Amino acid sequence: MPTRNTWIATAAVAGIAVAVTTGAVTASRRARGLVDTGETRASVQSSLSKLLPKAVESARDPGLISAAGRLTKEPYVASLWVVDRSGEIVFRAGGPGRQGDKVQELAREDMAPALEALGPEALTESQKLRLLAVGAMRREGEHNDVFRHLVRAVPDSAGITAALVVLAHDVNPSVGQPSAGYIAWLLTGLAGFLVYWLGLPLWVYLDARARAEAATLWGVFVLFTNLVGLLAYLIVIHRPAPAKTP
Repeated sequence: MPTRNTWIATAAVAGIAVAVTTGAVTASRRARGLVDTGETRASVQSSLSKLLPKAVESARDPGLISAAGRLTKEPYVASLWVVDRSGEIVFRAGGPGRQGDKVQELAREDMAPALEALGPEALTESQKLRLLAVGAMRREGEHNDVFRHLVRAVPDSAGITAALVVLAHDVNPSVGQPSAGYIAWLLTGLAGFLVYWLGLPLWVYLDARARAEAATLWGVFVLFTNLVGLLAYLIVIHRPAPAKTP
């Protein structure tokens, strides 16, 4: 009949198996979530066309700021800025930097060499500002694989660009939209990992106590070092006894 120690060891092995399987499924789901189907971009472009005013007096136009606030609540919009002609962020909802920063200062370091390589006549000042605005929005870098970026110019009454609306949107509808089933699966994986992590020190504690060793000390050691501690315990406690000399 299986002993208590056997059941604990079996539970620990099963827990790590569940955790590893969950990790593999999560990685696979993330890979699928990075596929750009164009669905989110079309949705965001539709929101921009619907909410942005046709013309404004300046980047600080109340109608534009109000529209920017509504845009942040639209599906798939992760962060959004309104940038004036000088490059100053006059409205910020997410993204790197702060309101009042200049996109020229926030732009990624590789933007300046790229603009220099193009030459002074290759782009207009408005086009340069758009590139710098996107570079600034992409400055965070870490999550750029799950985002795509858009820039929309808003003109004044004379048709000259008065402001830029710069945003990052989800690359795929599944990004940031975990289903209830997926959350349950993640919780199951977390539970499995906890069973594994706590099962090892419990097994060591019971085994050491049965051997009249320092059970508490070994249990705490394995709790913090996990597999390394378990291996150390097995080597130290379960090593063969030295042969007795006649």
